[in-house]
Amino acid sequence: MSSESGNSVAFGNRFRTHVDRGNPIRNMDPIVVFIVLVAIAIAPIAFPGFVAAAIVCLVYPVIALFAGVAREFLPTYLRLFLVVGLVLFVLRAAFIEGKDPLFRLGNIAPTWAGMEEGARFALLVMAISGAVTLFFNVATVRYLMLALELRGVTPRATYVILASFQSIIDLGRHARTVLEAQQSRGIETQGNIIVRARAFFPILAPVFLAAINQTEERAISLDARAFNSNVSHTHLVTLRPARPREIVFAVVVVAAVLVAFIGSALGWL
Repeated sequence: MSSESGNSVAFGNRFRTHVDRGNPIRNMDPIVVFIVLVAIAIAPIAFPGFVAAAIVCLVYPVIALFAGVAREFLPTYLRLFLVVGLVLFVLRAAFIEGKDPLFRLGNIAPTWAGMEEGARFALLVMAISGAVTLFFNVATVRYLMLALELRGVTPRATYVILASFQSIIDLGRHARTVLEAQQSRGIETQGNIIVRARAFFPILAPVFLAAINQTEERAISLDARAFNSNVSHTHLVTLRPARPREIVFAVVVVAAVLVAFIGSALGWL
């Protein structure tokens, strides 16, 4: 009987202890992580040229390495660079007018000025994309919504945001499941774009039906858990409060970015 009582106490204490994600950066308050990454992402806007944006893009892999999420972050970020960043650079560099074009290909005449502007624009977009990607790997939206709710945000707002992100993940997972099921039935899903489009449209109906079914199940689950009750909600996860040094670090980063913007507006940079 005593062993059962001890197990019950240990089980209850598990929900009272702060969540430990095994890394000091990942254990930081999600709101602090969000503020710091947003400040870093917008900082290159205050600086002319593309060097500041390039430095910020190089900072993200370093943060991911110290946070222990480099294996998840780097492949996704490299794909963004190769797909989105490269396309933005080419489009911007090819169609911005300037003097002394490097070469001509019909109406396309890229110049050094166009290439510099294309690099700056592409790297700025990659700086913002990198902050979003890194945040999802370091803090996750689930913990951010919990942190906001603990600071007074209504549970309805946090649930709507969290459910929206989760719905995107669920739709992708259901789409892959249905696609694998179609492949097991012998339906051709690999080939040129016409073959892929022909295999894609039959997937839409099962995916959306599953999404509607999930919405109904979530509504029933929320009603069973008295989600709309006016009493305070309980949580199975407890976040560690933000430490003073984390708050100081966030304030220093935000202040440095504000100084950069003020210096840019006054012509110091």
